Amino acid sequence: MINTRQFVLLSGIAGTSACTAASADPAPEFQGQPSGSSANEAGAGGARGSSAASRGASATGGPLGLVDESPEVLRPDQVCGGVVIESEPLPLDMYFLVDSSGSMAEPTASGVKWNLVSGALAAFAADPANATINMGIGYFPNGVTPTCTAAQDGCLCIPVINLCIANLGGSCAASDYAAPAVPLAIESASQRLVADLATHQLAGGTPTRPALEGTYQYLEGWAREHPGRKVVAVLATDGEPAGCLPNGIADVARAAAAAAAGPSHIQTFVIGVGPALDKLNQIAVAGGTTRAFLMDGQSDLSGAFAAALDAIRTAAAPCAFEIGQTGDQGPIDPARVNIRIQPDGAPSAQLVGKTSDGTANTCVGAGGWHYDDPAAPRTIQLCDGTCGAIRNARAEVEFGCETVVQSPR
Repeated sequence: MINTRQFVLLSGIAGTSACTAASADPAPEFQGQPSGSSANEAGAGGARGSSAASRGASATGGPLGLVDESPEVLRPDQVCGGVVIESEPLPLDMYFLVDSSGSMAEPTASGVKWNLVSGALAAFAADPANATINMGIGYFPNGVTPTCTAAQDGCLCIPVINLCIANLGGSCAASDYAAPAVPLAIESASQRLVADLATHQLAGGTPTRPALEGTYQYLEGWAREHPGRKVVAVLATDGEPAGCLPNGIADVARAAAAAAAGPSHIQTFVIGVGPALDKLNQIAVAGGTTRAFLMDGQSDLSGAFAAALDAIRTAAAPCAFEIGQTGDQGPIDPARVNIRIQPDGAPSAQLVGKTSDGTANTCVGAGGWHYDDPAAPRTIQLCDGTCGAIRNARAEVEFGCETVVQSPR
């Protein structure tokens, strides 16, 4: 008997899944970005192949991970009926780690950096279109006296507005950044976030490594207490790391890579505000998001920052099914689960093969799906190519028949 259970699709929006080895670019073109290719567009089909795949199915190739369902390929025990699953509101948690160093008070061609960045963040948080996104915010550096005098080392003075701000210093302890200014909360905290941005003071240097490490400590704790949600960090900064050694780009990238590979698979998106910040791409790559959103501040900084936030919202959308341990007919056997998708405009749902090694490592180029943890699965994760094709799509999960696995590539 087929074992069925209704599941909740954690995304109805095309975007980047937890498949950190994916080839799709999560930073599409936006106003103000100087270079880089746009995100790959996944098609609604793929050529059917004929080579024998693991467990009797043949992989077709292409980004979707579809498999050949002809009778001569699939065995009788691999043919099932399925349960149709409709998209549900996206449970996405976005935590902003925002650079509030003294240099954020500097003017640009379109206004003061901080005013433009904080204004774009406040508008994003207040936008009704983002009401389903859970947001929190933290700043760096912490522990700095905001004001200084011109004679002091590291004091940034802006004659036009007759203001002097400390441009060096800040706590080097990760634990000081593990307490958010506005914590994540299941109930929307957008008004608190907007109000906090309006009153935050600027001062200090750029201790990016300890700030991110403390952020990850907080987010890992949040994710443990709130399973079944996608948690991402968004780092916004106007400079490379400075002070608090070791605090180079490579040190920050190692912290981002550890978070992406950790139990909660926290992705780190990066927004760079200012010239010559190409090295920030290394942090984005390590954090599983391919490249940073960079803007030089010489044009519409506010618009470019807002566009980056919109692109991140789309790219961060997870493609995952949360699964339980039992179904209507008893315990769920992870080796007897199959996935079908019906992209918008397609005449019928098509079978998607599980990745050849059962992990995200073989997502690249082939599409498909895998479990978050093959040894103790809690969620089904779609590869990026497949995820990118399910905008306005229907998905079916089938239980009770042997899982169809793609051929090794």
